This record gives sequence, C-alpha cells and structure tokens, in this order.
Amino acid sequence: MMKEHTVRAFDEALRTVAADVLQMGQLVRGQLAAAVDLLGDAPIGGGAAIEATEERVDDLDRKISDEVQRILALRQPLGVDLRTLVSCDRMATDLERTADHAKSIARRITMIAGQGSPVDFTRTRDLAERVLAQLDGILAAITEGDISAAKAIWHADSEIDARYDETFNALVEEMCREPRAAASYSHALFIAKSLERVGDHVTNIAEDLVYWVAGERLSKRGAEKGGA
Repeated sequence: MMKEHTVRAFDEALRTVAADVLQMGQLVRGQLAAAVDLLGDAPIGGGAAIEATEERVDDLDRKISDEVQRILALRQPLGVDLRTLVSCDRMATDLERTADHAKSIARRITMIAGQGSPVDFTRTRDLAERVLAQLDGILAAITEGDISAAKAIWHADSEIDARYDETFNALVEEMCREPRAAASYSHALFIAKSLERVGDHVTNIAEDLVYWVAGERLSKRGAEKGGA
C-alpha cells in the first residue's frame, strides 16, 4: 500500500510539473501577443500588462526548477519520467527567455513612440504574427503530446529565419532613406532580432517535446545562433 501511495505521489508530481509548464506557456504567450499588438499603435504605457505578468512567469520558472531538482534528488527517475523532468525544466528556461524578449519588444516600441519618428512595421508585424503562430502551435503540441506537430514547427524555423532576413533588410533600407530616424530604426532592428530569437526558443521547445515523448534527439541544442 505504501508503494502504491508513493507511485501515485510521484505521478502527481510529474503531472504538476507538466501543468506548470503549460500555464507558464500561456502566460508568456499573452505577453508576446501584447507586445505584438503594440506594433504600429501609440504604445505609451501599453507594456503594463507585460510587466504585470512578469512576476508570475518568474515564479513559475523557479517553481518548476525547484520541483524538478527535488524529484530528481528524491526519486532518481529513469526513462520517460526522467525525460519529462529534463524537458520541462528546459522548456521553462526557453519560455522565461521568451518572456524577456516580449518585455524588450514592448520597451523598444515605447522608445520609438517617444522619439516621434514613425517606423514602418509592416514586415515586422508579419514576422511577429508568424512567430506567435509558432508559439501557439508548440503549446498545442505539448498539450496533445503531438510530436508530428513539434517536428513540423522545428522544420519551419527556416521560414522564420527567412522572414527575419527580409525584415532586417527592409528596415536597413528605410534607415538609409530616413537617416534622421536612425535611432528609431535601430530599436526596430532589435525588435526584429528579438522576434527571431523567440523563434529559436520555440524550436528548442519543439526539440524538447520530441525528446520527452519519443526519446528522439532532433539536433544539438547548443546550435542556437547566439544570444539569449
């Protein structure tokens, strides 16, 4: 009876960690969506919702990390249980970094608005919507344990990279045409880079989901293109 109780407690702990990752994912998704909504608007003070959610995201990140370490120390799990813990911990890290990028995007949009030099965000919005769709897709894949969807998202990272390159080049061309707005366009370039980095974090999460469910490695995680 004691063994059965112990197994139930362990299973419940694993479910809680996974549920916390999904909750964190939804919070981060809301932050990124709020940042994307600011593109092209008058966003003074518009990042308040993102800032307000930050503490909840950070709390969940710490909770997941602490619980994973506790379970590893007490249970020494193997197989799929170990993969669950490792993957959830790494997913939480990527989600926390995505939240940081959402906050950075909102702050830079506010800076652009304060400088009074409008920026053409047409391509940036297209990139942002694509990245947001990727994040939605991976959160749905986690919910369903859908590794086929995760692999499709992983392969689609090249599309994000291509759209980022187009956005970057367009912004540089606009900066050259409007040198007085160089400061605003510099912020816009950082915004585009943050969106590209979010795409990388979503790709990492896709890799971790495939490892979690199937024990399969899609690539070396350290192959990111640099930065947070």
